[in-house]
Amino acid sequence: MKTLRNFILFLCLICSQIIWSQITFQANVSKESIPLNDVIQIEFSMNGDGDNFQPPRFDGFVVVAGPGQSVSQTWINGRRSMSKAFTYLLQPKNKGRFTIGAASIVIEDQVYKTQPITITVTDAINRPDPRQRINEAQQNALDRIHLVAELSKNNPYLNEPITLTYKLYFSVGISGYRGKEFPTYDKFWTYSVEQPQQPQVKQGKYRGQDYHYVVIKQEVLMPQETGQLIIKPLSLIIQAEVPTGRRDFFGYPEYGYMEQEYSTNKLAVNVRELPEHGRPADFNGGVGQYTFQAVPSKKELKAGEPFTLTVSVAGKGNLNLATIPTPIAHSALEVYDPEYAEQLNPGVFGLQGKRTNKYTIIPQYKGTYAIEPMSFSYFDLESKTYKTIQTDTIKINVLDGPLLPTNKETKGTDTISNTEVFQKNAKKATIIEAYSSKYWKSTLFYILSILPFLAMPLFVIFINQKRKLAGDITGNRLRQNNKLARKYLSNAKKHITDKTLFYEALEKCLHNFLKAKLNIETSEMSNENIEEILRQRNIAEDGIESFMLLKNACEWARYTPTEQVEMNKDYETAIQVISQLEKQFK
Repeated sequence: MKTLRNFILFLCLICSQIIWSQITFQANVSKESIPLNDVIQIEFSMNGDGDNFQPPRFDGFVVVAGPGQSVSQTWINGRRSMSKAFTYLLQPKNKGRFTIGAASIVIEDQVYKTQPITITVTDAINRPDPRQRINEAQQNALDRIHLVAELSKNNPYLNEPITLTYKLYFSVGISGYRGKEFPTYDKFWTYSVEQPQQPQVKQGKYRGQDYHYVVIKQEVLMPQETGQLIIKPLSLIIQAEVPTGRRDFFGYPEYGYMEQEYSTNKLAVNVRELPEHGRPADFNGGVGQYTFQAVPSKKELKAGEPFTLTVSVAGKGNLNLATIPTPIAHSALEVYDPEYAEQLNPGVFGLQGKRTNKYTIIPQYKGTYAIEPMSFSYFDLESKTYKTIQTDTIKINVLDGPLLPTNKETKGTDTISNTEVFQKNAKKATIIEAYSSKYWKSTLFYILSILPFLAMPLFVIFINQKRKLAGDITGNRLRQNNKLARKYLSNAKKHITDKTLFYEALEKCLHNFLKAKLNIETSEMSNENIEEILRQRNIAEDGIESFMLLKNACEWARYTPTEQVEMNKDYETAIQVISQLEKQFK
């Protein structure tokens, strides 16, 4: 009875080992039927670290190369996985059917064996040109690379954020890539998601097959027009590892690198109009999910004592395009211009975070005064309806200070005492001898008398010119933008060894140059709008193309993890492009 119990426990132990073990050891061949004058590759692979590998007898075959050993380790979500393989190249000696026996290996003190494999060897065939075979092998390697553009949604509403992700799928070695053609995102508001300098390699499937992939670029897009909008392809030059057809001293195949252009597919986005039904009168384009509030720092204070009113919109959606309502307060509350702050983080659902206006308000008189209710309306993407958030009336109680004047008090009446106007006549006159001065009718007298009349026109011209300059808001802004463009170009030169700082300064230089020359703001700087305005200014097409290529190169270098950039070349190009456009603007 005891023996039977021990036997059952032994069987359970063996079964549990079999059930829970995840180790595999198997043999795979490149072909199960080959001609006599061909070679076959057999690979013995395992998903663990094995020792004491014992290959089978390759009866009927000649070992052309091998064993070649490869080891791969990957970390996914903090878990380590390992694979190991032994590879042989075999050439058959005769026609017929041959069986390759089992190989064995020891993994974690347990012996694992492969299943036997049967190979059929047929008559010899006319062998193609070796160069053709090498070209086919290289092309097969290049065909295992795919550049893909993926949209989170193809039929968004107007202003609804969608995410565009560019992925590079590959199952061969990649040494690098560089941009060739960049999409312009016409009629979209764009927000680039910053990628890490060292891209993270992930595992995924493409068309049902396992691949490695990296995210090379990600954009948050908000369509600004309805209808079908087209996103043009992204093109990259990718350097891939391909076989050379040669083998090294130990029989292992040698690899080299080839460059090939890859492009994404063209994407169509069908943008829907926001519904008219139920649209609030104060709706200003907010799409997403939001909260809205207005919070005073205090509600009881003295006259002349400042407090802050914080008006904020938070949530996710097209947050950067949402308009923050403006408070309306009693005239006894003096409201100053707000201090703006934002915390925006791009994500799958668009921009997430918070935008805030902080108003400094100073009460002037004693009393209780109101800040009127404010409302914020938006289109909710979950319920597909409009929603309005309204704040309550905010009462501010001013405890101490002067009273608010009434109309009668503000009109007032000024009285003049008779004693201030009429004085008694003196009974006796006092005669004072006249004072004679040498200044009267002297040369200095005439010069000083005429000088004010001569200076008056100059003073009038000066005042008018100063007022003209002060009132020329557009001109002042253009001069300031010109100054900033020169400043950032100088900063770019200083940071020419630092990729991040260099392209940040260069992009600011280009933006301020456009602001100065085209009189536009950052919110109007879509690629389509820039090209259209430049053409209206009769700028040559080659100049427009050079500027747009440089602008796209800056964005590519800033928001993708590639290190293949040419900062010196881009700096020289910036000088040439700006100089060329300067001449045409004049």
